[in-house]
Amino acid sequence: MLLVGALASPTGLGCVLPADLEPAGADAGASSPPIILSATPPEIYAFPGPIVVNREDSQVMVLDAVDNDVGDSLFVKLYIDYGRPDAQPPYGDCQAAPDASGSRERTIRCQTNALCNPIDDEDRGNHVLEAMIADRPFLPDADPEAFGQPPFRALADWPRAGYSLRSWVMQCSASQ
Repeated sequence: MLLVGALASPTGLGCVLPADLEPAGADAGASSPPIILSATPPEIYAFPGPIVVNREDSQVMVLDAVDNDVGDSLFVKLYIDYGRPDAQPPYGDCQAAPDASGSRERTIRCQTNALCNPIDDEDRGNHVLEAMIADRPFLPDADPEAFGQPPFRALADWPRAGYSLRSWVMQCSASQ
């Protein structure tokens, strides 16, 4: 490698400076994807599940997330069995503003009262609950900017949007 650098340099001398690995005031770059670390209460929303969602008295799911871009708002959509050919819109959404202290860690409270809506009352089988977290707002499928993005998962500023997914096995409890 040094020989190549010496031959490429017009004077035969080459100097390679390493990149600054700790630049002052740098953020995570153009867009660092937010990540869901855990969900609480853990006795209900333990990963990978199965978690049981009560149709009558749904608990609030509290997501603990981290995002290196501390100035970003975070947006979450909750999907049930999204990978099926008849993908459905999200059955829950929630968000968190940037933390005033500049912390990378966020707490996001999500209502779960609609998660069992697409599932038949008598269905006791396993389903997939998927949380998609993004650092850009979700767009309606009819928005021209949503063209070419997955249905019900279109994000604003798509090329720069950071997102990740977290999944659980989910069951719905019987209605009383």
